Amino acid sequence: MGAGIGWARIRSLVNENQNQIKILKGEMIHVDDTATTLTAAQSGATVFWTHASAHNVTLPAATAGMSFKFVLSAGSAHAHYILSQTDDEIYGKARVVSTTSDQFAVQVVLEGSAVDKIHLRKAGNAALGGDAGDTVELTCVEDGLWVCNADLVTTHANPASIAVLTD
Repeated sequence: MGAGIGWARIRSLVNENQNQIKILKGEMIHVDDTATTLTAAQSGATVFWTHASAHNVTLPAATAGMSFKFVLSAGSAHAHYILSQTDDEIYGKARVVSTTSDQFAVQVVLEGSAVDKIHLRKAGNAALGGDAGDTVELTCVEDGLWVCNADLVTTHANPASIAVLTD
C-alpha cells in the first residue's frame, strides 16, 4: 500500500461505506408480543411484527416525510392495532383478499373522513385481514396525516364491509 494512504483514511472509507449500506438497507425493527411505541428517529424502518397475544404499535407524531412499512411475521386471532397519536389521522386504502376463493374487497377512507387506527386480525373474518406476509405501508404526506396502503389476506371466502381503517 502506498505511503499516501494511511489507516485513518481506510477507516474513514469503511465508515462511509457502512453508513451508505445502512441508508440503503434501512432499519429493521422486530416487534414480538409487546406493546411498542415507534419514534420519529425510526422513520423509514421496516417493522417485522409477530402477532401472538393482543398488543398494539403506536406511531410517533406524524411529521411530513416520515414513513414506516409493517410486515407481519405471523398472524393471530387476537386484535392488533397500529395507533396514531391523538391529533393525527390515517386515510388511504386497505385491500383484503380471500385465500380460499377468488374474492377481494377494498376499503377507501378519504382524507376528510380520516381515522385513528388500523385494525389487524388473522381469522375467517370478512372485514379484516392480518396474516404472515401481509403488509401495511404508512407515509406522512403532511403534518398530522398518515396515508395507508394495506395489502392483507383473510381465510373468509367473501371479504366484504372492510373495516381495517377504523376509529
